[in-house]
Amino acid sequence: MSGYFENKVAVVTGAASGIGLGITEKLLSGGAEAVFMGDLKEENLKKEADRLNLAYPGKVFPMQTDVTKQEQVEALVKAAKNHSGHLDFVFNNAGMGMTLPTEQITFDIWRFVVDLNLMGVVYGTYSAIPIMREQGFGHIVNTGSITGRIPVPYQAVYAATKAAVVSMTESLQYELEAEGLQFSTFCPANVITPIFGNLTPPPDSVTVPDAIDYIFGEIEKKAVVIILPQSARDFEALYRLDKPEFDKFARKLAAERRENYRTKGTYY
Repeated sequence: MSGYFENKVAVVTGAASGIGLGITEKLLSGGAEAVFMGDLKEENLKKEADRLNLAYPGKVFPMQTDVTKQEQVEALVKAAKNHSGHLDFVFNNAGMGMTLPTEQITFDIWRFVVDLNLMGVVYGTYSAIPIMREQGFGHIVNTGSITGRIPVPYQAVYAATKAAVVSMTESLQYELEAEGLQFSTFCPANVITPIFGNLTPPPDSVTVPDAIDYIFGEIEKKAVVIILPQSARDFEALYRLDKPEFDKFARKLAAERRENYRTKGTYY
């Protein structure tokens, strides 16, 4: 890395597993001064923070955080700023996947996924903005999804939250870049993380280290929208440049998922 993360103070939500843990490790190996790890699962958070503090003593600060609770996210962000008087990065990463047939979706599911995937990002973003505006710098990185860029059957709830995250992040970049703030959203396809639960990840999944290496390279370039891997970039380009061909792909995917749910009870 070029030194973009050296001596920086960062917040990471969903930090104790998957992409969030990968982000935390990458920040520390890149020379970060302090990383404030927010995660809901206290036992796992403590375990990973203790492990990382052995390698990076005095640089890891775990705080149990439910990102659906505004006051908890604000406390995490403020703690990071108070550490040494500046806040350089906020990675709003906590979230969950949601791939289900429409008939299984309830309004309670909608509310929960919106609270977690969207409002959790909103709380982190808007808690950090006043701090970063006052200091005149800062980089907010929000976790989106390729489903935030293209429509994907059986993922309407998830896609809605991630599309909102992507659009919000891009809008804020145009609004606040003149004040020294930078915004990025990364939009992965399948990454091998606990988001799949007990399911085996799909065969086109990429590893967390590969995903993180690409994401951090693009963050250093101050890319606003980061799509990975190449297959996801190809699908996004197809959607923009050849909609009829994309429609064929999406309808085929819908038929495959419909049959998989009928015969296996899962989407792949």
